[in-house]
This record gives sequence, structure tokens and C-alpha cells, in this order.
Amino acid sequence: MTFPHLTTQKGALSKDAIKRVNKYTEGIGMPIGAYATNSKGFVFIRQLVADFIKRRDGCSDMEVDIDNIFMTNGASEGVNLAY
Repeated sequence: MTFPHLTTQKGALSKDAIKRVNKYTEGIGMPIGAYATNSKGFVFIRQLVADFIKRRDGCSDMEVDIDNIFMTNGASEGVNLAY
């Protein structure tokens, strides 16, 4: 996503990777970068996570709120944010 030119280079990425790059780029709708999103993460990506949790756990929309989903660089950062 940070170097879209790769999507046009034959053999650089799989068809699935190109499809995901295009889907995420369209869903996010803005350039990505350190200051391009709010502190919770892109709404589009948080919604994908919420949808996954609902499918995996059989939850309803009321039980999975994207405002309670925070995207982090890893578990340690997530734990630090919780304190």
C-alpha cells in the first residue's frame, strides 16, 4: 500500500495480495502513514476486525462495537495503552 507501483509489476505480488491492496486502499480512502489515522486505527480496518469477530464468535452487531477495537503494533503496545 505504501508503494502501489508493485501492484503493476508482473510477478512482484500474488493476485490475492493485489486484490487485498486494492480493497484496503479503497476502503481507507486516504494515504496511509503515521499521522493519517486516529489513535484507534483506520475505521475500515477496525470494521473488518469487528466483522471477523462476529463471524468467529457468533456475536451480534450490538456485542461488537468498533469503537472498542484499537489497532496496535503488537500485544505489548496494546497492554501499555490499557494502563
